[in-house]
Amino acid sequence: MPESGGFLLAVNHSSFLDPVMAGTNLKRPLAYMARSTLFRPAPIGMALRGMNALPLEREGVGISAFRSVIDHLSRGGGVLVFPEGTRSRSGRLGRFKGGVVKLARMSGVLVVPAMIVGSDRALGRGQWLPRTVPLEIRFGDPIDLLDPAEDAGEALARLRAAMVRLAPECVDEELVVDDKEQ
Repeated sequence: MPESGGFLLAVNHSSFLDPVMAGTNLKRPLAYMARSTLFRPAPIGMALRGMNALPLEREGVGISAFRSVIDHLSRGGGVLVFPEGTRSRSGRLGRFKGGVVKLARMSGVLVVPAMIVGSDRALGRGQWLPRTVPLEIRFGDPIDLLDPAEDAGEALARLRAAMVRLAPECVDEELVVDDKEQ
């Protein structure tokens, strides 16, 4: 984990527990992104901001969609990102979308790969009550995805490969990316 400066923490996403798990054992505070629509009504928005959530404009394009996130990173903050863009339906690592590469390049920060193991069994899709199961988070070394000469799909594949190496038991498909969002 970088000791200073902004960074993205790229984590698999299979449970509502993942934002909490991702920040466990970090020596630095971690913000996360939430759809801007979740910040309305105001009481929910206040609660989300209190939990260090940053609004993401899903309808925005380019830098406007990520304004609050880029500002946070430029001030040296860490931001949790889910490269899959949504929770996995199967509990396994899903297809990646291009937002993490785009965000890293717009903000000029490194990406730390991480994998959470067990959260899909603790509180997966369709579950309302958590189960007591072992949970683990594994962190990799920071990855530089900033080279504009590298195809965004190749950068995304490198990130995914780094995450797969951390927890191969969470993957049951070939290395795939969603190239529609490059």
